[in-house]
Amino acid sequence: MSIDTRARYAAAGFVALLLLSVFWPAPVVSVNHLWLHRDLGIDDLSFLGREAPSWDAVFWCIAGLFAIGMVQSGEWTREDVRMTLRDLRISMPRRFIVALIGAVAIVTATWLAADRSIVAFAERVQSDTVEDWIRILNRLGGGMNPVMIVLFFFVAGVVYRRRRWIGYGVAMALAGLGAGVIAHALKFAVGRTRPELWLGPFHYGRATGYSFPSGHTVAAFALGGVLLFGSRSMPLRIIALILACAVAAARVLAFRHWPSDVVASALIALLAAWIAHASVSGERASRPQ
Repeated sequence: MSIDTRARYAAAGFVALLLLSVFWPAPVVSVNHLWLHRDLGIDDLSFLGREAPSWDAVFWCIAGLFAIGMVQSGEWTREDVRMTLRDLRISMPRRFIVALIGAVAIVTATWLAADRSIVAFAERVQSDTVEDWIRILNRLGGGMNPVMIVLFFFVAGVVYRRRRWIGYGVAMALAGLGAGVIAHALKFAVGRTRPELWLGPFHYGRATGYSFPSGHTVAAFALGGVLLFGSRSMPLRIIALILACAVAAARVLAFRHWPSDVVASALIALLAAWIAHASVSGERASRPQ
């Protein structure tokens, strides 16, 4: 089996692992419901990284076995790793100030013209089906899933000698860290109230933290933005953009963020991804991808 074929199998396996992480611990709950009928302390509302650390350990064992199998199937040496890392060049993108001013204008327009009307619309479309989709998309954009995506691109790139994959992983890490630091600084500096309280005290859930900006949206667009700017695959770029937008929409539908929050978060993350991709690849940020 060629190394290209093994890389494709590894990518397919990772997609399956990512889907498992989104729905975890649903397989455990289903098996218990059908055959064992034990008190596990978890249910369909539990999710990875929060309520059930003992059961989360089972998932990370599965992920560890996947990583071991991927490493064992590769053909690489320390010299391959050294040469690949040496080829990652640093350069700063141009036109950053213009992009920043444009981003501020877009966020301001959303804040003034769309915040209240879109949140009111979100209240009208609430249903059990919408809540189910919100729960799934919130899991995709939070917890350890963004970290797992970054690690996959980096490790798989080393194992299968895919320098672009390594570049994606490095750029995603840089974009995520940079955008995350900015988002957290703005969150405490602005201190904006979540829309939950605008609808009424704890109308949909106990409000915690601040609304502006959205950490889930920052993570989704930081990772998706790197693929959007760097990937040669149009389907992959489209999928990355759709998933990032879906995570942002879910945060509004869950009444955790105003539309201007997620727009600002997306633009912060895209700017960070733009700079990170250009820096790691050595390409000009203004060059068509």
